[in-house]
Amino acid sequence: MDIGKVIKELRQKRGITQEEFSEALRVSVQTISRWENGVNAPDLSMLPQLAVYFRVTTDYLLGLERSDNMAKLIKTTETFELASEQEAKEMVLKFKGEKFPVLKDHKIATVGDKVILEVTKEFNSELDNMKFN
Repeated sequence: MDIGKVIKELRQKRGITQEEFSEALRVSVQTISRWENGVNAPDLSMLPQLAVYFRVTTDYLLGLERSDNMAKLIKTTETFELASEQEAKEMVLKFKGEKFPVLKDHKIATVGDKVILEVTKEFNSELDNMKFN
């Protein structure tokens, strides 16, 4: 699949017009049309911006298939040492407000005079249903 077809598919899946897409990228509607019809391809410098916009990898945009032996980040657990329980709670609220990755669990513990925050985040959690600005 060429990049123009991938862009068109992603745009349509997102339910936006070429006009809306062109405004978001600050390019002309004609540019979008040329990409989607295979007349031109996006400049290499546009690939990261397109990937961020569609929440895909540049490899995906270029049609490079992921092989089964490639690593895929699904979940992380991070541990933070903080000054206070209030600071830990504020950090949890910040993580809860983020759309990606999704905060799945957290634990706050006091060990001596240290506050330990452990958070678990998932990276593939309902990505297709998420709305990104």
